Amino acid sequence: MKIETVKEKNVPVSIQSRRNPFLSMQKELDNAMNYFDRWFGFPSFSRREFENLTLMPAIDIVEDDENFKAEVEIPGMGVEDIKVSIEDGILTIKGEKTVSRKDKGKSYKMREISYGGYERSIALPNSLDTEKAKASFKKGMLWVTIPKKLESAKKPKEITVEKV
Repeated sequence: MKIETVKEKNVPVSIQSRRNPFLSMQKELDNAMNYFDRWFGFPSFSRREFENLTLMPAIDIVEDDENFKAEVEIPGMGVEDIKVSIEDGILTIKGEKTVSRKDKGKSYKMREISYGGYERSIALPNSLDTEKAKASFKKGMLWVTIPKKLESAKKPKEITVEKV
């Protein structure tokens, strides 16, 4: 599990993604084996390599004076393939990109389009009004907008530290 922290305007945002730590090593090994197979003339493609992989959609976190926004790039999916939820201060985005029935039975020589599921979890700041969260989807992009609570728009109170 990979955890990244992004700091924007001194507000830490934790992004957590479930990712197989050996996936990149497996891809390199597959590439080496495919090169070996091509060198000796063996067929090198197996369709199962491209099904049920863990996808890692690109995500941007944007904050302005009024809202906190997550912008997620998920091409090849429809609104019915995406689930968005907020629970205990965690925004979770899940999706599943399945192989089309049109793709079944084709004899691919090369295939780079990935299929599978993903789940991204983002720890949200306490200053958000999660009850008013909204999500929209268009042309492979998901936007989740969560307004800030009215009291969070006020300037922070500075506290004087006293010497004891």
